[in-house]
Amino acid sequence: MPENKAAEAKEPKPSTKGEFSIRKILLGVLLALVTAGGGVLWFVLIRPTVPVQAAKGEQEKLAELLERGAVLPLEPFVVNLADPDAARYLRIKISLMVDDKAKLKEVAQNQALQMKVRDVILESLTAKRSQDLINAEGKNKLRREIQEKVAIYFRAPKLVDVMFTEFVIQL
Repeated sequence: MPENKAAEAKEPKPSTKGEFSIRKILLGVLLALVTAGGGVLWFVLIRPTVPVQAAKGEQEKLAELLERGAVLPLEPFVVNLADPDAARYLRIKISLMVDDKAKLKEVAQNQALQMKVRDVILESLTAKRSQDLINAEGKNKLRREIQEKVAIYFRAPKLVDVMFTEFVIQL
C-alpha cells in the first residue's frame, strides 16, 4: 500500500473546472486583443490612402451638385414582391435628384413624366424578390437599375441620383 500512496503523489492532479474556465477566458481575451491589434495595424499602416483622396474629390463634386441641384420626392410605393413561396411586401420612398433647381418646378408639374416614372419604378419593384433586396448589394443594384430606366425621361434637368428615403420589407 505504501507504493500506491507514492504513485498517487507522483501523478499530477487534474486541473479543476475553475482553472479550465479561466484559461478559456484568458485565451479568448488574448485572441480578441490580437485580432483588434491586427485591425488597427491594417487601418493605420496598410490601408491605401489613394482611394481616400479620390473619394474627397468625389465628395467635392457631390457638394457642388447638391448646391445647384434639387430633389423631387415621389409618393411612397407599396408593392407585392415576386416571392413565389409567400406574400411579401415592400414599402419604399424614393426621391430623384436632378441637376438644376431652376427646372424642378417644371418637372414637378409634368404629370405625364411623373406617371411614367412611377410606372417604370413599379415595374422594376414588382419583379424583385425579397432576397434580391435584403442586403446592401441588392439595394444598390435596384438603385442603379431604376436610375438607368428613369434617366432616359429626363432631358433638362438631368437625373443624377436615385435615393431611397425609406425601405421596409415585410418578411
